[in-house]
Amino acid sequence: MSEQAQKNSGADQSRRLLRRRFSYRLVRLATQWRREIDLDLRQFDLTDATWRPLYYLRVLPAPVRQTDLARAMLVEAQSLVRLLDVLERRGLIHRDTDPDDRRSKLVTLTDAGVAMGETVLGVADGVAARFLEGVSDDALKECEAVFDQVWSGRGHDRASVEGSSTACRQLSPESDT
Repeated sequence: MSEQAQKNSGADQSRRLLRRRFSYRLVRLATQWRREIDLDLRQFDLTDATWRPLYYLRVLPAPVRQTDLARAMLVEAQSLVRLLDVLERRGLIHRDTDPDDRRSKLVTLTDAGVAMGETVLGVADGVAARFLEGVSDDALKECEAVFDQVWSGRGHDRASVEGSSTACRQLSPESDT
């Protein structure tokens, strides 16, 4: 093997290891972040499965089509139906038939759901403050730029990206009102 080929092989190996470490850390961090939110929300009788729809329903413009909510949450529509049944029985959401498409359901938060959604957002903000303590705004912006580049590139299910991208835009600073 030529010297140049060995350098290229070494660079390729380094790149693979760097990407592997990045991926591993990203997955671990996301898992731990959600676990912390989950632990903090247990006192409100919410689990990861039940607080996530409330979170998304609170940040997305109402009403939200059930299929769009599933897409934003990166879950199967059938799985979401069961979660929404639970939230509806608890009086946190209401589902109506979409007047533009009678096959679709529109999901809105009830007054109690809005209040619980605000609690979820507050807890999520608290976890973010704990996790990001000491991280500069410039570092966060740089990390966001990497996430945006990765998200808009390859390696994800394009069918789920449309709704997720909308959710990401809803969470951007420009959309906070």
